[in-house]
Parts: sequence; structure tokens; C-alpha cells
Amino acid sequence: MQKYRMLLQYLGTRYAGWQVQKGRPTVQQLLQEALEQISGERVSVVGSGRTDSGVHALGQVAHFRLSMPREVPRLEKALNGVLPWDVRVLRLREAPAGFHAQRDARRKRYLYRIHNGPVLPPFLYGRVFHARRPLDAALMQAGATGIRGRHDFSGFAASRSRVRDKRRTVSLSRVCRRGHYLDYCIEGDGFLHHMVRNIAGTLLEVGWRRRPPEDVRRILEARDRRLAGPTAAARGLYLARVWY
Repeated sequence: MQKYRMLLQYLGTRYAGWQVQKGRPTVQQLLQEALEQISGERVSVVGSGRTDSGVHALGQVAHFRLSMPREVPRLEKALNGVLPWDVRVLRLREAPAGFHAQRDARRKRYLYRIHNGPVLPPFLYGRVFHARRPLDAALMQAGATGIRGRHDFSGFAASRSRVRDKRRTVSLSRVCRRGHYLDYCIEGDGFLHHMVRNIAGTLLEVGWRRRPPEDVRRILEARDRRLAGPTAAARGLYLARVWY
């Protein structure tokens, strides 16, 4: 039995997220079906974390096992030959038996990408959030600063989240603008369901001057999801990198 580790990129537009769902196409399902087609084995693929429907990945990490070891370059080439164009294996290698893509992850980076201009270039459709009205990036950064540190993120978690311990440590929370393009970058030791999209939705309201930057801290302290902004659209979110 040989374990393999792979680095993946995918556009989430056509998929109902990472995790297998009955009757809906998912990235995990595609990978498992591709590996079964190549190897003849029923294979379980474990990702570093789930991504929601419509969310993209620049650096998803996953692992799987094969009972009959395969040559890595040939297996990587075969996978990309079977997978659709919007899911790619960037790198495949053998992994130690004890490696676990989810449990061993120490830090993750997410990007929320925004096009802030009156007209969305057609090749960006489905890949960024289009904000037509001007956004104040300086105000958004002032709000984003309040996210850094260790906090209870109940105020930014999905309203139906069943996770008991909602404390997470965020090491980076930054807003960058380049012309019409605006990125929100966040790094942390873990993320709750919808946490990044709820933060992004709140920062968008700050950027539109609908609420002050200080609201971010107020939401953290109150631990009340009802005080935060709307959940930002999935199409702007990217899982960018995972550290081990």
C-alpha cells in the first residue's frame, strides 16, 4: 500500500464543492472516479479541507492510497488526462504512511478577489466578485486589522455551525488594491464554515461606507452572526495555500 500526496488547482464554478454529494458533481468525486478508472481500485481521496459550491482552489492538498504502487510521473500524467480541464493535478509525489492532508495542516491562506469597476471583463465571469460601486480599500484595511489574533469567531461563522470551539488564530488579514482589482488575504490555523465569506461580506459593507471599520471588532466581541454583513458570493473565494 502506497500513499500519495497531490497539489491541486480547480475552478469551482461547475462543482457543488469539494465533498462527495449524491447527485451533484464535486471535485472529490471526480478525483476518486479518475483514480478508479486508472487503477481499477476504489480510492478514497482526503483533502486538506472542504470548499463550498462555487469556491476555487489555487493550492488544495489531498492524499490517497493505492494497493498497487504506480510510477509517480505516469500516474500524474494519467490523472490530468482523465480529469476535466478545470481540475488539474499540479504536483504528485509519494507521501509517508502517517501523512494526513487534513489533520496535519498547520496554516491556510484564503483569497477573496474583487473586481471594483463599472464593467466586468468577460474572462473574469464566475472567478471574482464584481463590485460596481467604488470601494474604500483604506477603510476595509482598517476593518481587516481587527481580525488578526486569536478570537472566538462565532460572529462570522455560519449561523447553523455545530462546531463547539469557534476560537481560531488569524496571523494575516490584509486588503490590497491594484487598479480595479482588490484582494482580501487571510491566513490562519483554521477556518469555520463561511467564516472568510462572512468577513469579506462585512468588509465590503465597510468599503461602501455602510458601516464603520470598528464594527469588525464589535462583531467579534458580541459573537453574534446577526451583526455581521451578508455572506459574500462564493465565486470570489480561493483556497490559496496550505502549510504543513
